[in-house]
This record gives sequence, structure tokens and C-alpha cells, in this order.
Amino acid sequence: MNKRIKELAEQAELVWSESRGFWVAYDDSKHLERFAELIRQDETKACAKHYLEIMRDAVEQAVLKEREVCAALVEADGRVHPKAPDAVWAKTVAKLIRARGNHEQD
Repeated sequence: MNKRIKELAEQAELVWSESRGFWVAYDDSKHLERFAELIRQDETKACAKHYLEIMRDAVEQAVLKEREVCAALVEADGRVHPKAPDAVWAKTVAKLIRARGNHEQD
């Protein structure tokens, strides 16, 4: 049996019947309603957590793509005049933009 389901059943004051092999609500439906509410809340939390993980990953990917676009624009500007002093500067700046993601979590 799922450990979390067992915890929620116990919180709802359901009783495990060894002879029957399932949870029982002896007094009235309030325990079953409480169990259903606990399951709903638990699933809502799990779904919200999963959604936030998906959104976090999407934002991280968008930031990486934007960073790469910015670095490519700087490099392209440096290639327009490859012998100018700005060409070296452009390569350096592009490298720093790309590396920025590696240091943001420090």
C-alpha cells in the first residue's frame, strides 16, 4: 500500500481491517469525506509542485536561449570589423555573457 495513502487514511481516522483487507469508516461518512479532502489537498500540492518544476525549467531554458542570442549579436558585431580593437572586445564580451550562467548560482 502507498505509504502516503496510509498516512492520509490514518489522519482521516479510518481503520485498517486486517480481515477485510481495506480501510473502514465505522461511524459515518465524515471520515470518508475527510479522507477525500485530504487526498484532494495532497494531489493539489503535488500538481502545483510539478507545475512549478516545469515552469522553472522553461524559464531556465528561455534565459539560456536569450543569453546565447545576446552573445551571438555581440560576436556578429565584432565580425563586421574583425581587425578593429572592438573585435577582441566583442569576443571577450560574448564569452562573458555565455559564462554568466555558470556563476549565477554561486
